[in-house]
This record gives sequence, C-alpha cells and structure tokens, in this order.
Amino acid sequence: MGTDSTLAGKEVPIIGTDVLRWIELSVPSSSSNIPAASDGTSAATIAPPTVDDRASCFVLEDPSAYLIWRIHKLQPHVLELLELNASKEFPKAGLRFTFPYPLCPFAYVCKNEISRNSRFPYLLYVFTVTGVAYLLKIRNVSAYASSSLFPADDLFELNVCDYVSNHVPITAVTATAGCIVVGRSDGSVCCFRLGVIDPSAPGFVHELRDEAGISRLWGLMSRGKMAGAVLDMEISELHGKRFVFVLHSDGTLRIWDLSSHSRAFSHTVTGATFQRLWVGQFDSDSNTIPLSILYKESLDEELEMISLHSILYNFGERNVFSMDPSVQNITLEEGQCLDVKITLDKIWILKEDELVSHMLTTNAEEVEAFSYALQEEVVADQLFQSSEHQADEILQIARSIFSSSKDDVVPFVSSIFLRRLLLPGVHHNAALHATLAEYGRHLLESDLQALTADGLKKEVLSLIEHEVGSEKLSILHSWKCFLTRYFHNWCKNNAVYGLLVDSSTDAVGLIRKSSVSIFRSLEDIERIVEGSSDEVGELTGLVDLFDDDHECEILVELLRCIMSFSQQLGKTASSIFYESVLTAPVISSEDIVHCIVKILETGSCISGLAEKELIDHKSLRKLSVEMFLSLQSLYKKASAWNRILNVIEGFFKFLVPQKIIHDFDTEVSSNINSSILVHTTYQISKVMFESAWDFLLFLSYLLDIGGQVHLSHDDITKIQLEIVPMLQEIIFEWLIINFFAITPSAPAITEDFNSKLSSLHIDCNTGKQLWNEKLGRRDFTLAFILHLNVRSSSTDHGHRLERFPNMQSFVNRMRDFISWIIWGQSGGSS
Repeated sequence: MGTDSTLAGKEVPIIGTDVLRWIELSVPSSSSNIPAASDGTSAATIAPPTVDDRASCFVLEDPSAYLIWRIHKLQPHVLELLELNASKEFPKAGLRFTFPYPLCPFAYVCKNEISRNSRFPYLLYVFTVTGVAYLLKIRNVSAYASSSLFPADDLFELNVCDYVSNHVPITAVTATAGCIVVGRSDGSVCCFRLGVIDPSAPGFVHELRDEAGISRLWGLMSRGKMAGAVLDMEISELHGKRFVFVLHSDGTLRIWDLSSHSRAFSHTVTGATFQRLWVGQFDSDSNTIPLSILYKESLDEELEMISLHSILYNFGERNVFSMDPSVQNITLEEGQCLDVKITLDKIWILKEDELVSHMLTTNAEEVEAFSYALQEEVVADQLFQSSEHQADEILQIARSIFSSSKDDVVPFVSSIFLRRLLLPGVHHNAALHATLAEYGRHLLESDLQALTADGLKKEVLSLIEHEVGSEKLSILHSWKCFLTRYFHNWCKNNAVYGLLVDSSTDAVGLIRKSSVSIFRSLEDIERIVEGSSDEVGELTGLVDLFDDDHECEILVELLRCIMSFSQQLGKTASSIFYESVLTAPVISSEDIVHCIVKILETGSCISGLAEKELIDHKSLRKLSVEMFLSLQSLYKKASAWNRILNVIEGFFKFLVPQKIIHDFDTEVSSNINSSILVHTTYQISKVMFESAWDFLLFLSYLLDIGGQVHLSHDDITKIQLEIVPMLQEIIFEWLIINFFAITPSAPAITEDFNSKLSSLHIDCNTGKQLWNEKLGRRDFTLAFILHLNVRSSSTDHGHRLERFPNMQSFVNRMRDFISWIIWGQSGGSS
C-alpha cells in the first residue's frame, strides 16, 4: 500500500473463474496486400505490437452484461472474450480467437447496433500489426464449436495498406460502433466506416483535418502544419454526437467531431514525455469532461505521473470546448501504471501492486488517496510468504501442545498448510497444476480440476511425503518450499491486466490473467484493525460508543497493545486453534492460550535453543517487556482497570454479529453476485474471529501477570466470569460462519430417492434445482446452500441484481446474511 493512502476496500475474487473452458476459433484472412519485412521472410510490422498484457471491459445497459476481452503479451495472436452477467452463474465457456497475425494492444467490443440482428448480439473490432482491421459479428457462445474456423460470412476485413502508404507507421488505434480510427507517426488521423458501408463506396474513409467536409484518401493533399506522432486516442459520446480525443507526442491534445470530420478543439501541453490518454464520462451538471494523461517528467524519466484536466463544453449551434486552467497532478511513485478509469467523482489508477483512487477536485492540496488491497496480500499471508517466522512458530507451538503425543505433530501441521492452500481465493487450478508439474506430477488440468477437496489433499500430501522421504528433508522445509513455488505460480497465473468499472452502479472490479474479481468496502472492524490510530479515533461508530474522548483515547492505546501482541503470535495461535476445532485430536482453547502465555513468559516453548530460536527467544522477551510497559502506561491513562474493562466490553459491539430484521420476499438464486457475497462473508468472518481471538489472548496474558499491573480481585473475577465467556461465544459464532463459507459441500448421492426427486425440478426455486450439479464442487461451499434458503430483502431486487453493485452494497448484504445465520429471519437466535 502507498504510505500516503487510506485503506478503503479489498478485492473479492469471483470463485471458479480459473476453471473456464475456452472455445477455440481460428479467424481466416483474405488480405493480399500485406507488406513484407525487410528480410522478405515475414510480414512487416506497421502498427504497435502488444508488449504488455491488456484487458478491458465493455458494460452493456440492456440487456445487462459485462463483455471482457484479454490479449496476452506471450500470445499476441490470441484474443479471449468473456461475457459475464451478475445475476447468472459464472459462464462455463468463453471464446478464444486466433488471428493470422499478432494483434495490436487494442480491442473494442460493443452491442450490435448496426444490424440489430439477434443472431449477432455483439461486435468485436481488432487490429493486427500488419495493418489489417477485423470486425467480427459475434453469436452467442453456444453457437460455436471448439477448434473450428470462424464463419467468413460473420467477418469484415480491411487492409489499411490498400488506402494508405505503409511507409508511415500506425501508432494508435481506437474504435466505436461502425467506425475504426487509426493515427500515424506523422500526426495524421483517419477513420474507416467498417461494417457500415461498402469499402469502395464514397464516404467509407475520412481523414480528420481542419478543412471541414472534405473526404479524401490520405496523402493526396497538403495538410499544412501537423502535430507530433499520435500516441493515444479515445472516442467519447456527448449529447448523441461522437468525438475522438487525440494525444500527440508533442503534447498536443485535439478533439475531432466524427460526424463532421472537423476539429473541435486543440490545446498543447509541454515539458514532459507523454504516453497514454484516458477520457472520463461527461458531467452534465458542471458541463465538464475529465481526462487524464500519463506522462514522465523530462527531469526524471523514471517517475510516472498523471495529470488530470477538465475540458469545459457548451453545446449550442456550435460545439465549443475550452480547457480549465486548473490541473491535478498525481505522482505514481513505484510501480508501472496499467490502467486508468475516470468516473463522475473519482479517478481509479491500477498499478502492478495496488489500486488507488483519488477524488476529482480543483484543489490539488486537498487530494486524498484511497487504496484497495489486492488478493496478492491475502494469498501471501495465508501461505506464510509475508513472514518467514510464522510457519516456524506453528511447528514450535504444535510441538509444545503435542508434547505427550509427538506423532500427532506432523499430521496436524500438514493439515494447517493444506487447509490454507485450498482456501477459496487461494486455491487456483492453473497455479496448482504448474506447481505439481515442477515436482514431476504431470496431471492434465481437467483431471486436476475434477478432483474433490479430499482428492487434492491426498495428491499434495503424497508429494510432500515423497519429498520428505527421498530428500530427507524436514516436513516444515518441504512445505515452505512447496508453498513458495505455489505462490510464485499463483502470481504468474493471476497477473493484473485491467479495470472493470460500471459507472451506473459505481462497481469496480479487476481483470486478471485468468480470473475476475470485484472490490468491496471495509467493514468497521477492518478499518479499526488495519487503520492508523488517527483513523481509528475518527470512526463515527466508535466515538458514539463512549461517553467522552478520554475513553476513545484509552481504546486507541488498548488496540495498539493488542495489535502489537497479535503481530507477534496472534495469527499463528489463531491458525492452530482453528485447525484444532476441525481435526482430531481436539485441543481446547484453554490449552492453546496457556501455551502462548507460557511462550511469552519464558521466551520459548521448547528446550535446547538453536541459534535461530535464540533470536526468537530474545524477540519474545523484548515483546514481553514492551507489553508490560504498555500495560503500565494504559493503567496510568485510565487510572483504574475497571474503566479499561468497560471500554473492552463496549468495543465488543463491533465484534458481535449484528441483528438485522428485514421483510424478505424475493427468492435468491445462485449467481456471480451470490458468489461474491459468500466470499465477502468469509473474508470478514476471518477478521472478526482473529480480532476476538486476539482479545482473548490479551486478557489471558493480563490475568497471568495481573499482580504486576495492579489488577484487583474484582477485575480478575469480571474477566473470568463475564468477559472471557462472552468472547468465547463471539469466537465460536464467527468460527461457524467461517466454516460454512469455506467448507465444500458433499457430493450428492445419485441413488438417493430425494436426489432423483429433485431432478424432476418440482421445486420452483431455480437456484435449488442446480444443487445436484454443484454439490461436491470445491467452489460450492455450505454457505451457498444456506444462501439459497434466504429470501432476500425487497430493496435488493430489480435491475440492481443484474449488475455488480457498489462497494458498500456487498458489506450490507453480508450483514444481512450473517444476521440470518446467527439470529434467524425474525431476529431471534437460530
């Protein structure tokens, strides 16, 4: 995360997107005038090649759908096309087109508004490095068979070399329905009405130039002074008219009217090396169009920046554009800028390692950055990649807990690693396939995909056990090596490509190499746990809990103590406790807590300290001293432990599952939105459980050193008889929710009478009709079954369910769902 940004949201992967089946389609070519390279052995490259992975999304209004395309830099001949509908299941198949020549880093997909033929709902525009433009009329996915030739009758092909000289390279391409626009290194821009009129008819090609109304082939007339090479272009529609925004290498920004083919605006910016251009949606209230330019300063070519401009417009008899003099500059610091999207009030900037948003404002000094955690952070944490000590601590604590039955240590530790590896959002089919292949296990991806959760566990365990036996490695070392390799393959197969933004709902998502995800807002507990002290003190709900500012100060100091405690041993202990609940032999929470407290007292849980363990011993002893001093400081600030305990009890309101009563009247079906809801439930239940567990460890440690920090008998009694039982209840409530969210459902028994009866589809709930097909799948957890029994709130039905909702909506729906699980529909205990 950027140091100057406030964490505002987290990525929620759409589970199951890694097992998509691709229908392979080869696109034929009839172009003849393809220029040859200088060596005469291949086609010449006259348009920019794909050197970076690219992806984008076109949002359809009616019917609601998201059309996603990807071009991989290692497969530049190939374009993948995927259609998502938030109110339906994730599709089982997508289209993968293979073209005769490598593609430019450009594609445009849209609704077919040219012929309005229901057989061809979508249009796809692409451009090859050889100067050939393609327009594909796309049918529904079910109409295609894999490994087939794309129908020639559904294809328009245009060789730009038939119209222009190939001696001037093409430097940028863009498109809109019925028109493809190309810019060249000499600054010229030309549009072709591909698919609208015959290429030989008058008006098929237009050069965009100052003389309005002139239509001619390129190169036949002097153009006067030209701008620099075209760097980037975007087309935007304003009041029913389409305009193309063109950025030139010399800093010239021009706007052209595509209907009259005339220039509507020109402005020049200097003093930088310009790279890309993005145009936002126009604001009818302020009559402005936001646009951003990616550039590098002349004095520092390594530092990327984005300048955010506002273009004022006035539509009357003549379209008048003017540039607002105020400029908002955003420094990107480290990491390459991959994509930018501009909505009415925000700019979203995607880099290799983070997503950041800024509010659109004319006051540059008041700009605040908001960051959004990517899934890489979560996967790294789950696989012990963010801390090299956590895996060691698990083994040490397990040895201490199982001191009387050492044979249980290795299976228990392996069980922890396996459970984390197969968690939703961590498990990825292609990443696991690649990792197994590195160990010499060459399974087909389809065979790996068909394995149940138990089958996957057996496959991975047999590999680890083989490594331990043949290489004489420790079980811990084998697991650490395996998880490190897996994490590398996970990142490789989930590289970040581009943004998905739905301005109609304010939904924001992420397009990765082989998956798609959506962002959500933070729950209050996440703002507290992961925010700074200043941010915690400003939370409205937190302030409302207490009578005065002093109690808020006590809470902030208390949370600082607990977070310090948690970062050292809390996460390790929570993993062990969670596993102990689900596996045999069951270990009580008291035994685990006693073990952790003992570690803090002695600095170690095993005898005979090695060099590394001696370092850990010193670190733990240092933590113990720091904790003691912090508790003394906390006691002085509060003047009485009873006051601190009252603050703790007040804070528990953030940890107890909320009780929400709604009038439910709409049936719920299994769809992408419900998948996001279930995974959001898992993410937040995990944070809730770990936060409650941290408080339990803290209070147990406090009881252990009570005499040293002035804890009275009444305080001890209150902790033991009131606060700890309350915490234990909260912990187990969140454990149950977490268990439902991550535990795969059991496969249906095909010979069971109820299973046969359900196959008749007598039940009117279409979601439940899919149970037999989905039961047993790793991505269909127990929470999905519960969710299909919930009747959603009447405020959630309608068109909003057909789209991805805004970030806060998923948190609100998660609260409804958890309330239903814990309290029931009427608000009583379920």
